[in-house]
Amino acid sequence: MTKMIGSLAMCLLLSNAAEATVAPAHKEVPELNAVIRKYVDATNSHDFANVQVLLRPDAVYWFNKSESEGIAAIRKNFEGTWRYLPDEVYGIENVKWLTISEDSATCIYEYTYQGTHDGKPVKGRGRGTTVFTRLDGQWRIAHEHLSIPQ
Repeated sequence: MTKMIGSLAMCLLLSNAAEATVAPAHKEVPELNAVIRKYVDATNSHDFANVQVLLRPDAVYWFNKSESEGIAAIRKNFEGTWRYLPDEVYGIENVKWLTISEDSATCIYEYTYQGTHDGKPVKGRGRGTTVFTRLDGQWRIAHEHLSIPQ
């Protein structure tokens, strides 16, 4: 029994060490988390102008079955989603920062959405990856990849 508890303690120690590697202690984490919150709020405003200020002009988005490159294409996808789910509420949770450097950062997370389409409730969740880079001293989204696990 003591041997089993020792093995369990070692596994927990190693898993915590691995988690610390995935989510580095870095001074930009609070700032980057604030950018993610701002992005969620901007998305939920259903006003693309609020989203656009958080994007690089050359941003690339990959959704489950589509790709959007540049502001005009990304706008089209956002506005299409808002037409389909006019009361959509989008969320991001369980954010893990994989890399953070002076000028770029990458995180993974789970996203959620809910709303109504033709009077019927619609909701779901999926996984996301977002790459941020600094542009004029501000964190901007360079790439987002959203998928729904099968």
